[in-house]
Amino acid sequence: MNHEADDFAPHDLLSTAFRVLASGPLPIDWLARRLRTELRDARVTRERLIDTVMSTTLLVGMPDGRICRLLDVLDGQTLTHRVEAATTGRTDLWTNVSLLPLLVCAALDPIPLVTGGALTAAEFGHPALVGPPGWMPDVPAGALLALTVERGRVRIEALSDGVGSTPAQEQRVRAILGRHIRDEAWWSDVAEPNREAELNRAVSHGLIEDPELFRTPVSPLIELLHDVLSEHSRAHVFDDAAAWDAGDVVSFVVAGMPESLYAEFNRRATRYGMSLDRFVIATLGHCAWRTPFAEDLGPWESWEVPQTQPSAPAILRAVQSMSDPEDAPDPEDPNAVEGAESR
Repeated sequence: MNHEADDFAPHDLLSTAFRVLASGPLPIDWLARRLRTELRDARVTRERLIDTVMSTTLLVGMPDGRICRLLDVLDGQTLTHRVEAATTGRTDLWTNVSLLPLLVCAALDPIPLVTGGALTAAEFGHPALVGPPGWMPDVPAGALLALTVERGRVRIEALSDGVGSTPAQEQRVRAILGRHIRDEAWWSDVAEPNREAELNRAVSHGLIEDPELFRTPVSPLIELLHDVLSEHSRAHVFDDAAAWDAGDVVSFVVAGMPESLYAEFNRRATRYGMSLDRFVIATLGHCAWRTPFAEDLGPWESWEVPQTQPSAPAILRAVQSMSDPEDAPDPEDPNAVEGAESR
C-alpha cells in the first residue's frame, strides 16, 4: 500500500511492536491502537501495521489475524548447525542458513540464554552469533550443535550422536519448507537480495502450518535445502568447467521428467558432492555399462547401424515361383523335398 512521503520511522514502529509483543500474540486492531498510543503518532494505522509485517520477517502474521514475533514462533523448536571450526575458547559462532532465524532476531534485540547472558549479532555484520564466554560447548570442526528456543531463551548443546531424525521426518521438513519457499520471483536475479528474507518467512509459515516441524532435531537447513539462496549453483563451477574442457561433449534437454525424480536426482547429487549435470551423466553411464543390458554386446563397432548407399541398386533375394500347385514338392516324399532345396 502506498503512503504519502513523510518522516515516519519504520524502525521505531518495528522495535516498539517487538517490545509490546513480548507478552505473546495480539490482534492486529488492538496492536495498532496500542502502537499509536505508544508512539503518539496518528499515522500508525491498521494498514501501516500490515505493511510493516509484510516487509519484515521479525513479525509474523497469523491466519486468525493476530501478530506475533518470529522468536515466539520458534518457541519449542530446535535448529541445528554444523560448525566449520572448533569452538574451544571462542564466543562467536559463525552461522549460515541453518541459524538464519535466530541471527535475524538477535540483530534486532539480544536473545537471552538459559545459562545466563544473551546472544547478539556480530557487531560488523558478520554472519555470526556472539555470546558470553563459555556459552558454547567445546566441539571440533564438523560437529553438530543444537539451539533450542525455550520461552524466549536459547539453550545450546552438542549432538554427539547426530540428529536422530528419520529420513521421513527430514523429507517432511524439506517438503513443507520447499512448498513455502517456492516463488516465481526467485527465477530472476532481481530477487537475489531478498532470498534470505524469503527463506526466513518460509520457516515461520512452515511452523505456523506445522508447530511440530522442528520439535525433533533434524539436519541443518543448509543441508536439507541445498544451496537454497542461489538461483544457479556456484559450488561446482570449476568442476563443470573442467568437465566441458575434457573433450567433445553433447548437450540435450530432458522434457517431461517427473518433479519427484528431479528432486531425487538433486538430493543424491548433493549427497555425493556432485553437480546435477555430472550426477545425471554418471547415472546414465552406470545404466549403460553396469546393467544386464550391457552384457555381451560385442565390440562397439558393431553398434553402428550399417548405412546403405542411396545410389546402390536394391538387392532382392530370389524367391522360387510356385504358381502351379502341382509343381510344389510333396512334403511326405524326402527325395522331392531334397530336390526342391537343391534348386
